[in-house]
Amino acid sequence: MIVGRSRAIERVRQLIECYAPTSLAMLVIGPTGAGKELVAREIHRRSCRPGPLVDVNCATLPHELAESLLFGHRRGAFTGARDPATGYVSLADRGTLFLDEVGSLPLDVQPKLLRVLETWQVPTLGADTKRPVDVRVVGAAHEGLFTAVRTGGVRRDLFQRLAGVVIELPPLVERLEDVVPIAEYFAGTSGKTLEPGVGSVLEHHGWPGNVRELRFVIERATYLVSNGTLSAGAVSEAIALGRETASDHGGPLPEIIAAGIAQGWNAARMAMALRIHRATLFRRLSHEGLTLRTLKESHGSRDGRATGAILESDAAP
Repeated sequence: MIVGRSRAIERVRQLIECYAPTSLAMLVIGPTGAGKELVAREIHRRSCRPGPLVDVNCATLPHELAESLLFGHRRGAFTGARDPATGYVSLADRGTLFLDEVGSLPLDVQPKLLRVLETWQVPTLGADTKRPVDVRVVGAAHEGLFTAVRTGGVRRDLFQRLAGVVIELPPLVERLEDVVPIAEYFAGTSGKTLEPGVGSVLEHHGWPGNVRELRFVIERATYLVSNGTLSAGAVSEAIALGRETASDHGGPLPEIIAAGIAQGWNAARMAMALRIHRATLFRRLSHEGLTLRTLKESHGSRDGRATGAILESDAAP
């Protein structure tokens, strides 16, 4: 179930409704914790394919075993292959193959996967024949995938094969109108409701962990109350219990600091480099109790000296 009322989420629902019943590959792009797996499951549910959804995290595939795990192997195909094994692609026959963190797939395996996606014939290691399959592919990655394609870390032809339809999931901080509906949904799964005032608390948090963080916050909050409602105080405490500290990430918002140094502390250029809206940049700084001016004074320019760049207003636009 895709919960939310923002235009971004409405667009996601529209794309799923339109393309899930087709055979086109789909690629879900968004930050960690934004709900990419949920979108993949909704695509599979609406596809009406009789086979299973096979979830493969490409980032956890051991390099030396990636080909075997994806395509399967015969007994004796390599040292240690005592028994035959069916690969993930074949397991997804007549269903959906969900390739999470697809940008992490080993470069030498990528052309082999591309060949499978073009021919729908799976080459089992150690076998002379190939097995035909009928698989719908859904990939997921963060925005760094585009950089990986440009720099050669991901083959462009594989990317184009996977990107039949691209669905973008913005971070939660860029769709704050979705926070309360999602929180209500998570609370409802535990038989709880939100008290008045909780929405304000939720909408003033930066949500660096996105929807996953929100789920954990609501889960923690349910253990802080003894009745059927979650209070603003309980939710605030639940947020604080999971909050990162400066020691966790080496200082406040290091990616913003790096962008500031690189872009001369110009807010518009920083937002473009960070691939976020300018309003989101100011909102994140405000959440940390910071301004561009204070960051500039603390960190200066690339060579350590204060920059002469003109700062835009430190007030949220």
